[in-house]
Amino acid sequence: GGVGKTAVTVALGSALSTVRGDRILAIDADPDGGNLADRAGRQSAATIADLLSDKELHRYNDIRAYTSMNGSNLEVLSSEEYSAARREFNDEDWQGATDIVSRYYNLVLADCGAGLFQPAARGVLSSVSGLVIVASASIDGARQAAITMDWLRQNGYQDLLGRSCVVINHVVSGKPNIDVEDLVEQFERHVAPGRVIVLPWDKHIAAGTEIQLGLLGKSFSRKIVELAAALSDDFDRLERR
Repeated sequence: GGVGKTAVTVALGSALSTVRGDRILAIDADPDGGNLADRAGRQSAATIADLLSDKELHRYNDIRAYTSMNGSNLEVLSSEEYSAARREFNDEDWQGATDIVSRYYNLVLADCGAGLFQPAARGVLSSVSGLVIVASASIDGARQAAITMDWLRQNGYQDLLGRSCVVINHVVSGKPNIDVEDLVEQFERHVAPGRVIVLPWDKHIAAGTEIQLGLLGKSFSRKIVELAAALSDDFDRLERR
């Protein structure tokens, strides 16, 4: 939590949508009620719970009625408001949603919560083709990312870890309390070359408002495109298998 997962999801999804030009959907898979739709620009009050309760979804426009779309044509499906939710978003909800939307979208992103032990996170991990592990540029952030990687390795996700990228995110301005170059070297021992991306602090991201691709700093934008390219290598390999 607090490492910038949602901001990375919106920026990454927007970059992918701009470059690819096809339909891309980001789903808020945080069982604690995330703010993905707010950071992407909420246009619809509908939630994933509304989508799942609709039994008459037969075409793209039926799905589009439940999503918001930002200026980069990234679509977002929001989570249910935490205070109004009847129950926690879980793995069955994730599977149900992806079974529906995968017919109409070429790429689906999940913005997960902080807990690996939550059913929703397990559902996501069992179905995705790639993973982005986001760490803040801090001692605590590095420790949590390392724990996450160890957990994946020890719980049957070694193959997925091989298709993972690590993002070291400067969520605050100023000099971090850790040697970032040393941190990059440590993480590069566990993922493929070119898959550790350092994101600089960005004032547009830090404002906490709707994220617009055109307002991001050049350095941040370039690094997000590098992240998109690294993940796309996996899409190509998986299609050839």
